[in-house]
Amino acid sequence: MAALPESRITDKIKNAGRWINDHRGGAFAGLTFAVSVSLALFFGLSNLSEPDPKLTYEIVRETDVLDVRTPVEDLKITFQDEDIQGEKLNLRIYAMRVINNGEVDILQTQFDQDQAWGLQVIGGRVIEARPIEASSSYLNDKTNPQVLGENIVQFDQAIVEKGQFFAFNMLVVHPKDVTPEIVALGKIAGIDEIVVTRVPVEVEGPGFLSDLFAGNWAVQFVRAIMFLMGAAVILGLLAASVVSYAFLTAKIRRRRIGNSVVMKTLASQKQRDLLSEVYLNHGMAGVSDLREKLGSSERLELEAATRGTVVLAGESEFRIPPAYYSVASLEEAEVLSRKGKRGLVADPEFQERLELFLQELSASRRIF
Repeated sequence: MAALPESRITDKIKNAGRWINDHRGGAFAGLTFAVSVSLALFFGLSNLSEPDPKLTYEIVRETDVLDVRTPVEDLKITFQDEDIQGEKLNLRIYAMRVINNGEVDILQTQFDQDQAWGLQVIGGRVIEARPIEASSSYLNDKTNPQVLGENIVQFDQAIVEKGQFFAFNMLVVHPKDVTPEIVALGKIAGIDEIVVTRVPVEVEGPGFLSDLFAGNWAVQFVRAIMFLMGAAVILGLLAASVVSYAFLTAKIRRRRIGNSVVMKTLASQKQRDLLSEVYLNHGMAGVSDLREKLGSSERLELEAATRGTVVLAGESEFRIPPAYYSVASLEEAEVLSRKGKRGLVADPEFQERLELFLQELSASRRIF
């Protein structure tokens, strides 16, 4: 494949740069709109699925009723006709709490009716289960912990709303050399495993994003439309402010050009047009860059050697200036001329007016 000529490559670069410069406002607005909509849809769609229920059994406290570490002769402790001391048994009270620390309510219809809901003590025998407190009078009356057999405590199936709990004490007798294990019984729809922990858990509840994006498909659809409308309004206001700023800036610059004494003293119409165009498009920074460019003979000769197709307007800001800012255009505007061996020489009178124009602009900025 044949390589493109250097002039065509530079023309393509100039055209691409000019398009970017002309459409940067629209590109920024489009990018902002796309990011806003993407974030809204991401957080909204990520919460479309229904949150899972969660239930946790907490061992809040363990207390040994008898703590006789050294056997005492003639000391006999019995419980329900059992010699606790002689048979090396221990009585322990477990303070238990059952808490819904998920994001949704647990309903009675979610319990498996063929299985008991409660807990089992492995390595011990349950003597008694007595309710002590609950987050609501409903749970206090409804759950009703009761002992079944020797090692099972069963609860009546009840509605356990998110953040709600009930607590009870459980008296367990077990061998001193055995640490009882407590396991959950029953099945609740949506819960793979009921956790038994000795560490108090915090109620998760709905987080900020869950509250913000909660709802079914219909709600999410309406919310997406509202997000799009809100994003459109915000971007519209942003675009209006950008356009208004650009309009006001251009108006102020035109007024300064019209009131400029320096502009009126320029004899060449081409020079006036050039200076007006640079200030309208690039402001004081463009005028300053033009002054620096005209004051550098090496830079002018370098650009002339490259046919003036690639132009860098200083380091004050990054931009790709239009064609009239090239060396060839400056010659055509009667700002540059060729003086034999001296090469390109800037018009000294224009340079003087350029300096005065910058001073004039600085003074007007201080006033406003």
